[in-house]
Amino acid sequence: MQDAGTISWIERLVGSRAVRSTYASLIAHVALLLALALVAVGRTTPPRPAPVVIAMADAARDDAPGAGADLIAAAAADLAASGDPAPAATMPLTDTDEPLPEPAPAEIPEPNAQQPAEFAAPALADIAADVSAAAGGSATRMTSHAPAGRAEAKVAAFAGRREGARADGVRRRGGSAASEAAVERGLAWLARHQAADGSWRFDLSGCRCDGGCRDAGTVTSTTAATGIALLPFLGAGHTHVEGAYRETVTRGLYYLMSRLRPTPRGGDLCEGTMYGQGVATLALAEALGMTRDDMLQRYVGDGVRFIETAQDMHGGGWRYLPGQPGDITVTGWQLAALKSAALAGVAVPTPTIDAACRFLDRVQVRYGEAYGYQSAQAKPATSAVGLLCRLYTGWPNEAAIDSGLGTLARPGPAPAAIYQNFYLSQALLQRGHPVWPKWNARNRDHLVAAQAGFGHESGSWFFADPDTAPGGRLAHTALAVLTLEVYYRLLPIYTPDAVQVEF
Repeated sequence: MQDAGTISWIERLVGSRAVRSTYASLIAHVALLLALALVAVGRTTPPRPAPVVIAMADAARDDAPGAGADLIAAAAADLAASGDPAPAATMPLTDTDEPLPEPAPAEIPEPNAQQPAEFAAPALADIAADVSAAAGGSATRMTSHAPAGRAEAKVAAFAGRREGARADGVRRRGGSAASEAAVERGLAWLARHQAADGSWRFDLSGCRCDGGCRDAGTVTSTTAATGIALLPFLGAGHTHVEGAYRETVTRGLYYLMSRLRPTPRGGDLCEGTMYGQGVATLALAEALGMTRDDMLQRYVGDGVRFIETAQDMHGGGWRYLPGQPGDITVTGWQLAALKSAALAGVAVPTPTIDAACRFLDRVQVRYGEAYGYQSAQAKPATSAVGLLCRLYTGWPNEAAIDSGLGTLARPGPAPAAIYQNFYLSQALLQRGHPVWPKWNARNRDHLVAAQAGFGHESGSWFFADPDTAPGGRLAHTALAVLTLEVYYRLLPIYTPDAVQVEF
């Protein structure tokens, strides 16, 4: 039983207006402090990394069909001086059904020429800082002080893309003024179809196309689309440091950097398919090799690490998802990325290459003259990929390579097989195969004639090729331009020196 005096004291305390008002004020202040704390925490939480939209470039600058007129004119002048006739265009080139005006002879611009005053592309160093800040990290500024020996090797490897060497490569290796003009129109089409965030999409969404082009692709990986669209610009000597498409390349590289997802297994650039990993890593590796910007080294290294850990440890190949039993087309892109990265100074583990060679052994036919997709059942397209992969890895059985290339090339290029011809052109030229001059002339002139010349599709390609149908017009255009650049592209993975040296 409680004391009556105690109960009366508590009742009096609870019944006091002053005490009740104090309690109410205390509760209100605590609630206010909790609300302010929640707001502060929300503001300091690092945001989820996302691509930052950069304003579209001036359409009159990057999209001009004559963006490479100087290069075309230089190639035509050199060809004329050598006495080689320039093939006439076999199709209309403009919306008005009239041929393009003959460009006036001009000097190829110096690599370090200043951009027009109105051009203000962001430096890749600043872009990298933005990407790192968005991810909640700190960014290292880009520098260009690679070790002297490595820097000289990189410059030499890509010298064929710059200055007069490009025209010289066209003349000596089987190109023409018409093929160079087709390259420039293809680059202009690709630039017009870049999205506002710097990406490209196989379904042609997000750009100024607005349904103006047919034959959209279905692959959803934006890293695969952006990587394959960047490769033709890099192949023609355009980087984020120099070239008429400097802003286009800068925005594309930034997009790839912003999409790299750090994981314990390396930098994931897949977006659902290892095609995206291989193609995006290849584009970043080429940019690193061409510019020596050390900031790219980390991104390339992370991409290489993911390729390494995604390999099928039993069979040695790669497929759509990490660890799946491999197929030769996905494996081909991973090997290209690894080869380019290695020659740009990024370490590639030897066991990874040894395992890839075991995969090639497993799918080969006739002692390495032909190759299948996932088993030893050869087809022309997969054989072309396999033979080029053998060159990448320094396979010593040159007789089998030459025999296989001859078998593929003797019937001539298959008109619709853009994927097969893309690989075969590289392997034939690297080997200096006897059938190259005749095969190349037919393939080159067919590509020039097949380029679209009307409407919004002008400058692009699309073929009835089942091997690349999911990539649509974007993939076909990129592959066609890369094939026409083979005479001077001279990426480390595509040069004779590269294929003679193992990883």
